Amino acid sequence: MRRYSVLIIGVVVAAVCVRLGFWQLSRLRQRLAFRARVEARMRQPTFEVTSRSALAVTTFGSADSLDYNPGVARGVFDFEHQMVLIGRSVDGVPAVYVVTPLHLFAGAAVLVERGWVPSPDAYSVNLDSLAEPDTAEVKGLLLTVTAAQPPTTLDTTWPVHIASDDPSRLAMSFPYPLLPWVLRRTEAPPGVPAGLRLIPAPVIDNGPHLSYAIQWFSFAVIAVVGSLILYRKTVPKT
Repeated sequence: MRRYSVLIIGVVVAAVCVRLGFWQLSRLRQRLAFRARVEARMRQPTFEVTSRSALAVTTFGSADSLDYNPGVARGVFDFEHQMVLIGRSVDGVPAVYVVTPLHLFAGAAVLVERGWVPSPDAYSVNLDSLAEPDTAEVKGLLLTVTAAQPPTTLDTTWPVHIASDDPSRLAMSFPYPLLPWVLRRTEAPPGVPAGLRLIPAPVIDNGPHLSYAIQWFSFAVIAVVGSLILYRKTVPKT
């Protein structure tokens, strides 16, 4: 019976590996479906970001329905309430994102990720050198941002340094309502400082799930073959 225990263990290990392999294939299908939705959203007509249009969307749907949709907003930048998103990296370069509320003409505001700036400590930045005209038309990508955890209490002085620009977490810190999206600028209009670089669009790829699935299936084969080899070695010689 001990000889067969090697085969039993091998089969059990192989079954677990096969199950994990199919689970990774399932994750891959989910990822492909998500990528298809994102790419379809990016091809949608540009959404006019106004207080009225935002109210219509959130009343009859959800903010997520515009995630990754092109958007355009017109208003006045509130440079007094800027934020610096710390701990960023772009193409391996430590960086910060500069986020400025764009006060729309109807009262509300949308947070605009104006661009990124190289920063050796991914924290420090000279915002005075990144000023641009107050009145602006911003074309970009609408994103729904969800903070992993509630932010620590904001500083009492602006600009603030923070890890996430989730509007729902920051709304209480502003003297006006915030729309539920962040608008990541994708076009640099005249007057934008040369040191402020456009933030790349989020990368939506297929992920590592296929390679993980192949690894798990390979482990299953190794478990079966290895257990057979061990079993043959334990067979008594006649």
